[in-house]
Amino acid sequence: MNSDENARLAADYANKAADVASKLKPGTWDAVQSLALLSIAQSLVAQNMANKPNP
Repeated sequence: MNSDENARLAADYANKAADVASKLKPGTWDAVQSLALLSIAQSLVAQNMANKPNP
C-alpha cells in the first residue's frame, strides 16, 4: 500500500469514527476514547496532506 492509499484509508476510518462517536452518549468512556482516536486520525490525515508536494 502506498502513502496515498494509506491516507485515504485513514480518512475513511476517521469518517467512520466520527459517525460512531456522534451516536455515543456524551461523557461516557467510549465517547471520550472515540473522540481522542478520531482526533489522532484526523491529525495524521492533515499531516499527510500538508506533506504532499504542490503540483
